[in-house]
Amino acid sequence: MKTKNFTRLIFLLAVCIQVQITVGHAQTPWSGKYGNEWLAGKYGQSWLRIGVSKNGIYKVALPVAFQNKPNLLHLYRRGVEVALVSATNTEIEFYGVPNDGASDALLYRLPTSRKNTNFSIYSDESAYFLTFDSTPRTATVQVSLVPDQAVTPQQFHYATYFKEFTIENSHMTTYPSRPATLNSYFEEGKAGTGTRIANNSADIKTSNPKPVIFSNSYVAEPFIYQLKSRFGSAVPKVNVRLKGRGFLFSATSNVGVYAGKDNTPASLRLTGSTAVTGFLDQDYNFELQETDIENGQGTLGFKSTGGASDGFSVSYYSVTYEQKIDMQGGNSYEFNFPASNSNTRFTILNTPSGNLRFLDVTDADHPRIINGNASDLMVSRNGGVMKLLASNESTTVTPSSVTFQQINPADFDYLIVTNETLSSGAQTYADYRKNGSPGKKYKPIVKKITDVYNQFNYGEPSAVAIRRFVDFMISDENKDKYLLLLGKSITYYERSTREVPDEVPTVGFPASDLLLVDGLGGTPDDVPSIPYGRISAITNQQLIDYLNKVKTYESQTDVSWRKNVLHLSGGKGNLQVQEFAKNLSDIASASNLSNAPYYGKVIAVPKALDLATNAIQEISIAPYVNGTIDPSITGIGMVTYFGHGGVDVTDLNFGYATDPAKGYANTSKYPILFYNGCGVNNVFSNRFKLFSEAPGSPSFRRPMSLDWLLAADKGAIAVFGNDWDAYATTSNEYLDKLYLEIFPKSDLERRSIGGIIQDVALKTKLEKGYSYDPITNGRVASYYDYDRANIHQIILQGDPALRILVTDGPLPVELISFDATLAEKNKVDVTWKTAWEKDNSHFVVERSYNAKNFEEIGFAEGKGDSNTESTYLFSDTNPLAGTSYYRLKQIDKAAVSGDKTSAEKISYSKIVSINRPETSMLVISPNPATDLVEIVLDAPVKIKNWDILNQQGKVFKRAGTGNKVNLANFPAGEYIIKILTENEDIYFKKIVKM
Repeated sequence: MKTKNFTRLIFLLAVCIQVQITVGHAQTPWSGKYGNEWLAGKYGQSWLRIGVSKNGIYKVALPVAFQNKPNLLHLYRRGVEVALVSATNTEIEFYGVPNDGASDALLYRLPTSRKNTNFSIYSDESAYFLTFDSTPRTATVQVSLVPDQAVTPQQFHYATYFKEFTIENSHMTTYPSRPATLNSYFEEGKAGTGTRIANNSADIKTSNPKPVIFSNSYVAEPFIYQLKSRFGSAVPKVNVRLKGRGFLFSATSNVGVYAGKDNTPASLRLTGSTAVTGFLDQDYNFELQETDIENGQGTLGFKSTGGASDGFSVSYYSVTYEQKIDMQGGNSYEFNFPASNSNTRFTILNTPSGNLRFLDVTDADHPRIINGNASDLMVSRNGGVMKLLASNESTTVTPSSVTFQQINPADFDYLIVTNETLSSGAQTYADYRKNGSPGKKYKPIVKKITDVYNQFNYGEPSAVAIRRFVDFMISDENKDKYLLLLGKSITYYERSTREVPDEVPTVGFPASDLLLVDGLGGTPDDVPSIPYGRISAITNQQLIDYLNKVKTYESQTDVSWRKNVLHLSGGKGNLQVQEFAKNLSDIASASNLSNAPYYGKVIAVPKALDLATNAIQEISIAPYVNGTIDPSITGIGMVTYFGHGGVDVTDLNFGYATDPAKGYANTSKYPILFYNGCGVNNVFSNRFKLFSEAPGSPSFRRPMSLDWLLAADKGAIAVFGNDWDAYATTSNEYLDKLYLEIFPKSDLERRSIGGIIQDVALKTKLEKGYSYDPITNGRVASYYDYDRANIHQIILQGDPALRILVTDGPLPVELISFDATLAEKNKVDVTWKTAWEKDNSHFVVERSYNAKNFEEIGFAEGKGDSNTESTYLFSDTNPLAGTSYYRLKQIDKAAVSGDKTSAEKISYSKIVSINRPETSMLVISPNPATDLVEIVLDAPVKIKNWDILNQQGKVFKRAGTGNKVNLANFPAGEYIIKILTENEDIYFKKIVKM
């Protein structure tokens, strides 16, 4: 079961090649910026958001609240104040630029792997934010120079004809010429590009063709270039960015690059060739000849002259040449002047009529206003190049009002990020978690994704905003929090839309919600900093349907049916069918599933033997989940599938929960559903049609896994598993760890479903030790870590705070509430209320520093038998530092029968937590440090040992003891100290060595 066998894919008709490469270098850590630093002291102000999608001067008519205060207006872009071109009582003008996707680098591993700096993954629109306060704005610099007739006029500037192609993605799965294995994270070579051009084509390609897979209106774009108003005889210089599109990462395409006055073969000359390797980018530079230009234009051509790869594509090209300082009758034009230490004097030709203005926009955020006349203009210089805008126009844009919420991270522990469509359902969900959750009452915050963009990524749509938001929300060092994503995300490139409208974006392709939260707050890369989950609903009703299932699941008292675990296994051919069935059997045995404390029952349903190798066996598991197959099986607590799969089908196919033919009617008995199989959990391909809406059109029918989650009054309560490739041995090892986090643990010890997935990710990281470095990340070799990819691509559909498979009976009192609140700085009030009590002897209040090891701290007499509400209070006057966990132990009166007294019956409440601001259970000081640091653990437990690791988990010192850590011999940099207590708690803290 532990033997690696990476050639056995768990998906239909696929193959895989194992390549192992040792890695050792660290990834650059997360930026440490939350994106909201610039808002400090400004939250109470009025704000407008202004969207910009191209270079130019923009005009905004001011709403009433912003009028009549022109000197008090302040405009910001990416947290930097922007100089205004003009401001009156009723309007402003400013120079704006589009989104260049700079923050995308934070999603690449390594960030330096982002090679195409002209392309944003998510959005083309940048955002400017306008506000006002009592502080006068710094005046915009104005330059007014009288032309010096002794200065020789500049005759030219450098014009660049630029053409970009992003119609395809380099890793599109609709071509066989894609990576054999796909990492979720953005890596070198993964980007938007032009249409794939196959090797050894018969003709020279002189246009970017329409992709054969597209049915939209895209028309082939010719590879033309234009050179207008050329000056002199300087040679135009061409830069072409090519991208490999090969199946093998080490394979090359030898691409010939042609240029000519038109697209006829006779006019095209071969300028040279270049080798394009794997999926990497390759720049090719050459100079145009005069025969390549006719009437100011020409054509590029491309043809592979052979190679072992499957093809290439054109990402962009540019032609830079000397051009007259000529507006050519246009209303706006940007001129790029060469570097100079002297004042530059020039005349602008062919200017339009009207008031022509001039701006030095070299620094786009701080343009200089240049006063003068186009017929003889002089500008001061600072030694660098200069970009000058001449324009007689401005684009009027309508702003939108926005609000920035000042957030105290300690006030919230349940983070909901949603879209506009689901905002009302999201608030209903938050209200339940705040007021209706059994046991712990959460402190939810609901943020619309557009507000997250505005506050944590300067208004630019990107998954970076969610990462920054989570990073900020755990900056109080309390990671006992949850992230619930409510809404769709589309990563299927052909079906995606720029600006990701009404989406809650994920990271990468294949998609990974884990990459939204890993490596934050001192957590190692590839490990979630907090538990996360997603509900890909597209209507509020779907969200409410799911919430109703959660309410039922969490309030049930008859829970014996949850002890039944259904194992389904597929396979191709008899040997694999037997192997997969044995995998599940061995894992059940190793996890002690059938014994204490779970005392579960395993029902195994393997695929039938002697079927054709690729045959799909149709079954229904309705008799099991409905609880009708046997009096001893009244429902199923968990369904685990191990086999081949796809978005719509598994090879032992139990189908859609909403398929009437399958007969699913498991109202109130909702299992946890775990798929080990390729693509079954892929909810990111823009497929949202209901089962009943799309007969014969499965390509847009919602995924089978999503159907089980969203099915009203039936289906599953949580679904998780692979959204892309799955491999037999990797899945087997994952299940080993997963089952050990579920079945050997009591209800109180077992974490929520999101916490379980978090723990498995951490254990896998520590065991495998995968990391990042420039060579493997560059995909020069076929580097793919199967275990890491599996961790990244396990998608949790459902509520990450859900406590699964709870099988203990309820308290023998009806507990209306149980809460802990911070009454004073050093005092926590633990309160609870009962609706009625029966044979209730007393309550014991217990406290824990880790939600596992509890100590008794308080006592309260019960009411015995009572049919009225009773309220209780216990004050903890010596609370723990940081976060304390409390639970209630209820003890029945001992029953006396004759001369025999029965043992007291004990029941436990759910666990609640409270965080004391400005205190920490674990303190490392000094930090930063030059040599010695001290570990202070303010908890009723001793430190067993500690390790020093880097951000990726590489161990620098192992099994240190004591509370002193000597860093004297460590190189300067950031480290993580992993602390193990005698209770087997694991804590991570970031330390900086100076």
